[in-house]
Amino acid sequence: MPMTYNLDNIIDGLSYPASGDDVIRALEQNNFPQDFMSEFKPMIQGKNFSSADGLHEWLASNLTTHMAGLLGGATVHDLITRAKKTA
Repeated sequence: MPMTYNLDNIIDGLSYPASGDDVIRALEQNNFPQDFMSEFKPMIQGKNFSSADGLHEWLASNLTTHMAGLLGGATVHDLITRAKKTA
């Protein structure tokens, strides 16, 4: 079974407001896959998030299917579901 990476734990563990660089650092500290990070970094750098809900919404709108596959898929489905509930 492939490993899955849980973005919810990262998002919930950040202090807000948070920057894209804060998110990147947290993902790197949790050894997220390099393939994912190389696509994700340029997308989130320079972004700012006032709350976990705002970051969830951004992720639900911006993560691609390919990126979801790199994380194990189910994690992104959970993010999208959570973002829709908060919207």
